Amino acid sequence: MEEDFFPSLDLTPEIVEINKRKVLYIAIPKRADVYRYKNKVYDRVGCEVCDITYSYNLVRNLFLRKHNESSENIICPFLRMSELDEMAFRVMRKHLVDTNPNHPWLNLTNEEFLHANGFWGQDPVSKKEGFALATVLLFGKEETIQNYNPVTYRTDAIYRNIPYDDFSHPASDYPESRYDDRDIIFSNLIDSYARLTKFIQRNLPKRVLNKSGLSINIREKLFNEIISNLLVHREYTHKYPCRLLIFSDKLITENGMRSYGHIPSETKKTFDSFNVRRINPLITKVFQEMRWIEKPGSGKQNIFKYAPFYDKGYEVEVEIQNAERFVFSISYGNEEGLDDLNLLISPPAYFPERTYHPFPSSPPKNEWPVYNTPLSDVCPTIDISYVDKAENILKACVKPLPIQDMMRIAKQSNRTRFRKNIIRPLLEEGLLAMRIPTKPSSPLQKYFTTEKGKKVL
Repeated sequence: MEEDFFPSLDLTPEIVEINKRKVLYIAIPKRADVYRYKNKVYDRVGCEVCDITYSYNLVRNLFLRKHNESSENIICPFLRMSELDEMAFRVMRKHLVDTNPNHPWLNLTNEEFLHANGFWGQDPVSKKEGFALATVLLFGKEETIQNYNPVTYRTDAIYRNIPYDDFSHPASDYPESRYDDRDIIFSNLIDSYARLTKFIQRNLPKRVLNKSGLSINIREKLFNEIISNLLVHREYTHKYPCRLLIFSDKLITENGMRSYGHIPSETKKTFDSFNVRRINPLITKVFQEMRWIEKPGSGKQNIFKYAPFYDKGYEVEVEIQNAERFVFSISYGNEEGLDDLNLLISPPAYFPERTYHPFPSSPPKNEWPVYNTPLSDVCPTIDISYVDKAENILKACVKPLPIQDMMRIAKQSNRTRFRKNIIRPLLEEGLLAMRIPTKPSSPLQKYFTTEKGKKVL
């Protein structure tokens, strides 16, 4: 039987006694591999085991599920910084400055930002290093996205100035392809968000509350939240395009999803009973720092918070179609919205204060040391006998290096002493930084000289 499996399995049957009965017991280890039995692939659906050999989508989902990894982490080993859109980085920084002028990301170059925030990694199969697919999705040029995204990447926004029921049950003479406004988007997520918000502004009536000197754009608060959820929770390796459909009384978003466990072929739920699984943490983090979302999981809360102020008779619903398409809809336009701001749980015009944990810890640029300042003055915690070695490390780490290469450059053999006397002081003063700050002891860890460190040199 073992030869029927690929990859091969080493199975050792045992006879065990349960309730005075002998049972043949075979322990099958849990692994990340997808196995074939007699050249067929099987998956459990509910209580049944189904042959999915000839279903590309189901086999692909099985691989993704087994590896337990978001598609945004797919490594693109040949991606270069020149293939990314500088304007996307500028837009991100503009939003960061507006929300926090001292945001730690503002002190990093584009490449340092990507390395410091988990956009660089290693493919678990090929062992090649490179930028993650999330880099392409957030900051790539259009041609870059077409080259690196494994499936058709598109966001389609359509506006039809008719009720949804008239569209879903059209008259015999109604042209099926008719629309009043359309935007087909192939650009990165930074630009996609901006274009979708403009599309909303063009085609949905504005609703603003003005009370006690407080002006709140309810349309912006509500529908920008929906746009963020549409982009953040999308499965980007799915063949199904992302769509934003606007009617005179309803807005619908559709995007491909990745199923976990058994999901019926068609599932409808009310939004308040639906729990969304976050699948793109890298993309989510950037959106969160730009304040396009408040925090992971806040989308559902904010939709319920602002929807009554747009339309008292609103109705929200979600639907999963064929276990691979997620559909969200919100109805509006029948009643006036609420106008009592006291009904809001918290004032929506301002975001709560947030505590940042900068990496690396750097002072504002106007407080950086001038050129040719002695390293011993900039980094007083370093022992004077190690200053020359530390300077050599800073010069060498203009190109990121692993600790083994750094020890050879500093002519040090004791790793513990090297970390304590050289690396730690440089990290504490923000002269040196790690590519993977959340995992200091990672075997993939590399160190690079920050902009502050370069100024010292």
